[in-house]
Amino acid sequence: MLYSMDYLRGLPLLCSGEECGTCEDLYFEDGHWKLRHLVAVDGGFVFKKRSLVSPESIDRVELANNPEAITLTISKQALESAPALEDEVPFSRAVELAALNHYQLAPYWLSGPTDGALGMDPAYPADDPVVHEKIPHEMEPNLRSLKELLGYQVRNGENVLGQAKDLILDVSDFSVAYLAVDTKPSERGGVRLISTRQKDVALTVDFATKSFCTQCSSYHLMESPSADLSEGRLTLGDQQKIDLSSY
Repeated sequence: MLYSMDYLRGLPLLCSGEECGTCEDLYFEDGHWKLRHLVAVDGGFVFKKRSLVSPESIDRVELANNPEAITLTISKQALESAPALEDEVPFSRAVELAALNHYQLAPYWLSGPTDGALGMDPAYPADDPVVHEKIPHEMEPNLRSLKELLGYQVRNGENVLGQAKDLILDVSDFSVAYLAVDTKPSERGGVRLISTRQKDVALTVDFATKSFCTQCSSYHLMESPSADLSEGRLTLGDQQKIDLSSY
């Protein structure tokens, strides 16, 4: 099932059927195009606590029901007692380790051939020197905030193809499958898709220019399937999937 990540942002989080917070943001790794964390915020009116939740704790996403919500497998108590995500503390592997250790999940960067799947392995304490030996400085998190990237330009060299409208999450493996591009400046307009899985398009994020950079041409982008994300999910037919994999 394919979901709009921007639509998920703002949905209630449910633990054992009880609302336990809201999904404020989503962090993904653009090198592997994998969702790594949800940012949960509690319902406090004055002092709101933010904390990380692994996508492995997602039981299901319900968009047809009232209310729409993301149901988690963890308890409300576990979420409430999770380490707080502090604005003044730089996002780091230590921050990730503290959260993953709290939920007794193995660090995804140590998972080897499973390519990021978080298993129910023994906890890796955030202060464990063995774990930190496997985290050289160049392996510090390469994570991107969805909230920050929406609206970035999408560029092929000097050519602006449009703006980043959304990212599409495949919940079968928590991969970020597509970038949704708002091509309104074009006379044909609309929201079009760029696959993150095709090496030919070489999709990357450039913070310096606030851009998604791609080798996808304007022609191929406009020939790709259009996307209606108004209901929070994306349905693609077999032919549309073929079209998206053809450039």
